[in-house]
Amino acid sequence: MTLLLIFCLLVMYSFIKGTFQLEPVTKTSFIIIPIYAVIMTIISMFTESNEWHLSVTIILILIGIMLGWFQTFSVRVVKTAAKDKYGNHIFKYCRGWAYLYGFGLVFVVEIATNYLLGLKVTFKSVLFELLNEVLRERFKFLPDNGWIIWLLLAVTTSVYTMILVRRYPCIKEALYWKKYKKE
Repeated sequence: MTLLLIFCLLVMYSFIKGTFQLEPVTKTSFIIIPIYAVIMTIISMFTESNEWHLSVTIILILIGIMLGWFQTFSVRVVKTAAKDKYGNHIFKYCRGWAYLYGFGLVFVVEIATNYLLGLKVTFKSVLFELLNEVLRERFKFLPDNGWIIWLLLAVTTSVYTMILVRRYPCIKEALYWKKYKKE
């Protein structure tokens, strides 16, 4: 248990540190992950149909919209001097405190929903879920998740992307598919 706690703290440190570092605007972060999360939500709802509840789904969608919107509050977008192979400037973004708080709130909503649906919640299960959540944030394509977290991830990432694309036109510009022209 001690090793698990230490590992969890190290992974959390890495995640928190990464939240405040600039990373490039990529199609993976802003397009592919939201689409993948929506697909996995649909798949997990069908495979876990006996645990799925319409009223819980509606509430989670509303909470996800608010959390996705909240996570955009501290985003910072920077134009770098570097250029991509198309000759366009590379844009980087930093997620910031609001994203980190929103991540924590998504985790709390997931645990609370599991508890309200009658699933057993212990310190060890919460610790494992926290570790799973941080690893899921780092490696977005982990398939073994329940419908609750896939739904929250689908809604928050979609809302986050839509708001940032609208707020920062340079992100929209960076996400366009461009044809490569040799000079």
